[in-house]
Amino acid sequence: MTDMLLTGFPVAGDANNVFPPLRPDQVAIGMPASTNAGNGHVSPAEVNKALNCLTRKTDCGSYATHGTWPALRGLMTWSINWDRYSDWEFQKNFDAYFG
Repeated sequence: MTDMLLTGFPVAGDANNVFPPLRPDQVAIGMPASTNAGNGHVSPAEVNKALNCLTRKTDCGSYATHGTWPALRGLMTWSINWDRYSDWEFQKNFDAYFG
């Protein structure tokens, strides 16, 4: 989905109605901070792969992005309290990634 936002896409397949690409500074990927925070948690290792794919075009597996966005810096959690409970795993991992 992030690749789509950064690339732009035809809405409902209509080439005459295109959602324009957003700049990397306009996009934030959001997720739960830990398994305790509820559904949708993704391990930091898998998020790192997705970030590598979007920013470096590595670790993409069989997916081919439509570009590379090294300036992508938007990552957030809506469950900071659960990150604290999990010894700041989210913060530590992604501070190190973007540091």
